[in-house]
Amino acid sequence: MRRSFITLVAAAALVGTSPALAQDDQTDAGGDMSAEKIDEVAQMMASLFQAEPLTAEQEARLPAAEAVVGAMTPDGFYSEMIGDMIDKMIRPMMSMVTAPEFVMGARLDIDEEAIAALDDAEQAEIVAMLDPAHDRRVDAILAVLTGKMGHAFATMEEPMREGLSRAYAVRFDNGQLADIGAFFATPTGSVYARESMALFADPQVVQASMQALPAIMGGFGNLEMAMNEAMASLPDERAYGDLSPAERTRMAELLGVEAARLQEIVKPPKPIDGPGADAEM
Repeated sequence: MRRSFITLVAAAALVGTSPALAQDDQTDAGGDMSAEKIDEVAQMMASLFQAEPLTAEQEARLPAAEAVVGAMTPDGFYSEMIGDMIDKMIRPMMSMVTAPEFVMGARLDIDEEAIAALDDAEQAEIVAMLDPAHDRRVDAILAVLTGKMGHAFATMEEPMREGLSRAYAVRFDNGQLADIGAFFATPTGSVYARESMALFADPQVVQASMQALPAIMGGFGNLEMAMNEAMASLPDERAYGDLSPAERTRMAELLGVEAARLQEIVKPPKPIDGPGADAEM
């Protein structure tokens, strides 16, 4: 239970930032994905988001855009932001997983009332028996998160600057880029430039976003029902038995397999969502 919570906390640290897929070893955070597979997934994801090439006019604006973006994302920006985020946001969240009542609830098969009946000293004594390193475990976890995530995000600083620069060159003309650059050159503008990206990961913003979460989730309504209704007018996916002899022959020909093997190759359709989605059909 605590391991799942720690994983969730690590994921929460990505709020307001972009994920980095780079790794310097052969496995991912779960220990079961090779570097080659990660690169393959990264390439696949990148192919989903194809941007239009810059026009000649936009290319001409790129140096001005790069200067603006450079003021917003100085070297070490992402690592510093992640470290600050972990200290200000993740550490308080970790207090949940290290609270004595949480530890005892996870480790002992007793009622909540029995835990609540213990005073603070008694709870601390029991937790110390269960985990002698309890008071140091959070620091160890956060040190790993800071190091791993800081390294991962440092690898994406340059790609992020490049992407932002191209986006600024597309969205702002020469005059606007000059105005932004002039503002960033002022004392207030220089502070804003350094802080503007980190604002989206500020605890104030994240807290407000979390408060809006129930309303956001409520706005989805019954998503499963809506999906089923949207699919109702569409023809069903087809299994091997639904294919005509001519279709089976043609598919085998296209796949370069013997027709007799096609039944082993064609998997039965599964619903996208709803009851039975995880069941074998």
